[in-house]
Amino acid sequence: MKHSYEEVFQLFMESISGNLSPDEEEYVQKMLVEDSAFKNIWQSLQQKSDSLKAGDFLANINVEDDLHLLKSKIVPFKKKTFNIFSIKKMATAAAVIIFVMAGTYFFVGANKIVNRDQIVMAVEKNKQSINLRLANGSTLVLSKDSGSKTIALSNVTISTGNGRLQYSSADTMQNTLSVPEGDSYKIVLSDGTEVWLNAATSLRFPFHFYGKQREVYVDGEAFFKVTKDAAHPFIVHTSLTQVQVLGTSFNVNTYNQGNVKTALVEGKVTTTSNDGKRMELKPGFAADYKLLQGFESATFDEEEVCSWLKGVYYFHNMPLTELAAIASRCYGIKIELDKKTLAGKSITGLLNTSKLSDFLNDLETAAEIKYYYSGNQLHLQ
Repeated sequence: MKHSYEEVFQLFMESISGNLSPDEEEYVQKMLVEDSAFKNIWQSLQQKSDSLKAGDFLANINVEDDLHLLKSKIVPFKKKTFNIFSIKKMATAAAVIIFVMAGTYFFVGANKIVNRDQIVMAVEKNKQSINLRLANGSTLVLSKDSGSKTIALSNVTISTGNGRLQYSSADTMQNTLSVPEGDSYKIVLSDGTEVWLNAATSLRFPFHFYGKQREVYVDGEAFFKVTKDAAHPFIVHTSLTQVQVLGTSFNVNTYNQGNVKTALVEGKVTTTSNDGKRMELKPGFAADYKLLQGFESATFDEEEVCSWLKGVYYFHNMPLTELAAIASRCYGIKIELDKKTLAGKSITGLLNTSKLSDFLNDLETAAEIKYYYSGNQLHLQ
């Protein structure tokens, strides 16, 4: 039997207020064992309850006084036939609503959260993992914690730790490292080339390079610090271009469909489109390739373009729609603009990818934008 969030929430509130009947208690215990969805909602409510000391709050509620207060605050409904509730059920309902009115629990409707700290907790809980998909089809889940870990497989030894992946292998088959929204990761390739992957980015690469060229494939955004090897050019493939280098540092961004941006920090690169157009870059210049217009070149601000490597984004008079897309990737949460008037609003500031709480605070205090969280979406009002 599938339970709605509201049903589990009602049972939970009855439980912490001591109003579960023996049959209901037995049913809850049964669901916690047999129904994983029920268990996940229950445990989530338990964690929030523990952090807010909800049980202590409900234990001190005066049922008679609070029912009277409840009646004075609720706008009467149109006439409708209701089932008859026991006084204990009414007491629980009163406690829940008063709890929300007091601003302690911050539930508005079904799992609708407006408290900043609770939103941060919910987003963190829903974050996806960093995955390495091997050529044989198996997948390894990688951790960003500071503890080092060594994984020995039949054809490769992998070392992870502190947001970094290294390996030793003679296998030339292609593997894919996928970094989800809300995260970043670093990998050291077999030739010593270092690659930083931004959020929502994948890198396809062999454990061991072979042949005359060192080739990888990127989708998303990545910064490369390529080990120099004149005899074996390094080539980065995107869906629209190829970037060829010997030894250099550059940033590649393919986030926007039909557009690839290559920004050269040091060295020299040649970028070529799939239709044969070419552009050579010098340090401090970026190639902006658009599918319909071709290549354009201009200088770029290294601090701004590469700031994501330090976990920050700078934005100046950026439309909120564009900022919402960037923040969605950075924090791993879909952002919706509930008011059409917000689309034309522009914002200047700094976004720290590890501090969602600060971002929400800035939206509210500097930009006067309200928000709430529901269904793994952040709604801006």
